[in-house]
Amino acid sequence: MKRVALGIIERKILGKKQYLLVSATKKSGKYTGFYYPPGGHMKEGEDESETIVREIREELGYEVEVLNKITESLGDTKNQLTFWWLCKIKKGKLKIKKEEIIDARWFSEKEIINEEKIWPATRNVFINHIFKKNI
Repeated sequence: MKRVALGIIERKILGKKQYLLVSATKKSGKYTGFYYPPGGHMKEGEDESETIVREIREELGYEVEVLNKITESLGDTKNQLTFWWLCKIKKGKLKIKKEEIIDARWFSEKEIINEEKIWPATRNVFINHIFKKNI
């Protein structure tokens, strides 16, 4: 089974939380062009935190601190276990690796819930684990 680790990064703008999501260049069938938190496939011998730090540095140019595990779930693709972690940006400027990422942008809670192009597993994790904490 493939193992994927993703970092949920949030910021506050004018008191409202926003979350950084990316869309990959990789073809993903009916989910091609959909948005999800940054991260990627775990390499042999790598733990979840190491994967998140490496992938976000390589793909977005940010150095992040991995804070705490939110949950793990089966992905929207076959044979994939996804680990979801809360992270914060320590330093860096957004520099998208165009070979792997089409777009990276900040989404509001409302956009994550209503935007058509959010991976279903991403929407579910946000609704059931992230936004639930804000209530």
